[in-house]
Amino acid sequence: MRSWLLTLFSLPFFANSAFGWGCEGHQMIALIARAHLTPAASAAVDELLKENPIDPAVKRFCKDRPSDPMADSATWADDAKNIEKTGLWHYVDIPLTVKPGGRLTSWCPPIGPPVNRKERPGCVTNAIEYEWAILRDRSRTGGERATALRYIIHFVGDMHQPLHDSDNDDHGGNCTSIQFFTEGRPANLHAIWDYKLIERELAKKHMSQVEYARFLDEQLAGRWRNSGRGKIRVTAWAWQGNKLARAVTYGALKPSIPLERSGARANCSLEREKTAALHISIDEAYFDAAMPVINEQLAKAGVRLAMLLNRTF
Repeated sequence: MRSWLLTLFSLPFFANSAFGWGCEGHQMIALIARAHLTPAASAAVDELLKENPIDPAVKRFCKDRPSDPMADSATWADDAKNIEKTGLWHYVDIPLTVKPGGRLTSWCPPIGPPVNRKERPGCVTNAIEYEWAILRDRSRTGGERATALRYIIHFVGDMHQPLHDSDNDDHGGNCTSIQFFTEGRPANLHAIWDYKLIERELAKKHMSQVEYARFLDEQLAGRWRNSGRGKIRVTAWAWQGNKLARAVTYGALKPSIPLERSGARANCSLEREKTAALHISIDEAYFDAAMPVINEQLAKAGVRLAMLLNRTF
């Protein structure tokens, strides 16, 4: 399976960042997954995606995309979420103050059609289960199964970003105001974890996304040698992300952001004012605490995505 990497890592691979792990993160997860697919699964994935291409009318944010079909598809769900009305499917807002474990029904409504032309109800965990059922259903059209595959590639990546599994009455860290090193304008915590930390790491190591995906696979693959034998436990993955958000994403901030216990989302402008008043700054200490978590989550997402697809094809 490692032989698939020889072709992948020779491709040009530079992308801009904007959302859910950014272009870089999602594409790296897909490339890591590719390295762990069986030959049969890898061929089936390519066949499905190539025979049912993305609608050329869809505006793609990531302008520089790799030739690998999985990596190219990895950010489609963000490009199409306004059209598909699936914005709610990218995350699950588990409060940081709840006891870990258990069902997610309090924060994850059942999948359903759009209500009054608004977003379709659901969350990232049941969206994965919903789309996986479509992907496995051979009575579905190729187009339906290819769309389901693109969702799965993206959503497995999304849920391994800790802020896609957590909330502190701040829209998953979006309603925060934090200084990122010496940048002139403050950023929000969600953007910092989506792409700013990864961009800084790539620049420090002078690596492209392809090179960094190979680096992560080589460094972390040994930990996941037997992961393909485990169960697909999507809810457990979400709780793991929530725990990391509490311990590191928020926990490593200096000074800390108080944990909200109201259970209701606060006004975003007021939340930004509250966090701005704390004068939180992301520095090397925070970077050093965050990057090992990000690296492991990217690698886990890739291996788990491969595990899911190997059981599908």
